[in-house]
Amino acid sequence: MLTKIIRQNNMFSTKESPTVKRRSKGEQTRLLILQSAIEVLAKNGIKGTTHRAIASHANIQLSLTTYYFKDIQELVHQAFTLCSSQITTKTSLAWQPAVELLANVNKTSLRKISEKENLRNKLAIMATQYLVKRIIDSPVELAVQQLLFTEVRVNRKLAPLAEIHRAASLKPIIKLCEFFNAHDPHIDADIIATVFTQIEYRNINVPVEQLDTDNIQAIVSRVIGYAMNLKSLALTS
Repeated sequence: MLTKIIRQNNMFSTKESPTVKRRSKGEQTRLLILQSAIEVLAKNGIKGTTHRAIASHANIQLSLTTYYFKDIQELVHQAFTLCSSQITTKTSLAWQPAVELLANVNKTSLRKISEKENLRNKLAIMATQYLVKRIIDSPVELAVQQLLFTEVRVNRKLAPLAEIHRAASLKPIIKLCEFFNAHDPHIDADIIATVFTQIEYRNINVPVEQLDTDNIQAIVSRVIGYAMNLKSLALTS
């Protein structure tokens, strides 16, 4: 009897039921529609994001998009939600090396200006690499993020999502700023995030070979130096 039960359990663990298979395929189709909606939003904006445009981009039947998302506004909202999740997950992971760097820093050593400047330079290089990678690899996500904050002015239903996205994006930067400013790190983080966002949006359509990484790093160094309360804000070699 025990052997029979084990065999039955093994059979069910290695062979999915038709219902599970259908659900899995359905989730894949749903995700394809949402990802296509993100790309259409980046290219066409809100007005150009229709069921037909999404179906065409995804290379699927129009009836599938209306089956999974009868309301285009709900589809757009969920596309914004998925894009927000993708961005904040990547952001959190990208800042982890900087968090680990600070975890190994002896604050006493930062009494020396040279040590503080050296740390600022390391953080500036890491942040610049992060920004350049975002600009090059994630222009669609950046465009949709910008669209979210623009659209919230006319569609207040997006306001909670926009606020959640903003808070999640600020979280890792606040954690960094707490190392230098325990009193009001959220203010420094807000300033850094604003500058970083402007760098991203300003360069989103710039060809890779024309990206002025030296200028980006100089700006990043300046704002990080400000958060570190460095009197010398210029990047040192």
